[in-house]
Amino acid sequence: MRLGDYLLTLGDRQREAGVHDCATVPADWAVLLGLPDPIAAWRGYESEDEAQAIIREAGGLDAVFDAGFASSAVSRRRGDPIEGDIGVIRIAGQDAASIYTGRRWIFVGNRGIGFATVAPHHIIAVWATGHG
Repeated sequence: MRLGDYLLTLGDRQREAGVHDCATVPADWAVLLGLPDPIAAWRGYESEDEAQAIIREAGGLDAVFDAGFASSAVSRRRGDPIEGDIGVIRIAGQDAASIYTGRRWIFVGNRGIGFATVAPHHIIAVWATGHG
C-alpha cells in the first residue's frame, strides 16, 4: 500500500485510545508494510491514562517503538527521514508517534489527524520503515 492511500483510509476519525491514536496509526502503517507491529506487546489499552502509563514505564514513546522494533530488521534511520518512515516528534510540548510524508509529519492529535513541519531538534527518533 502506498502512504497516500493509507492516509486516505484514516478519514476524519477522532482520536480513540488504543484504536486510532498517535501510536496505533504509525504501528498499523508498519504492519501494512509487512513489518512487525511495534506496539504488539502493548495493544489492548483503552484509555489515555493506560497509554501514558505504558509510555512512562517504557521510558518514553521512542523507547516503546525501539522495543517494538528490536526483534526485527527495522533500525533507527541515520540522516534525514524519507517518505514512509515512522518517527517520534515533539509538537506543542508533547511527544507523538508519526509518519513522515516526505514533506511533513502526520500524527493523531486530540481532534484527529494533523500534519506538521517539524524542526530537526523536535525529531526525537526515526525508524527506517520508508522505501527509497
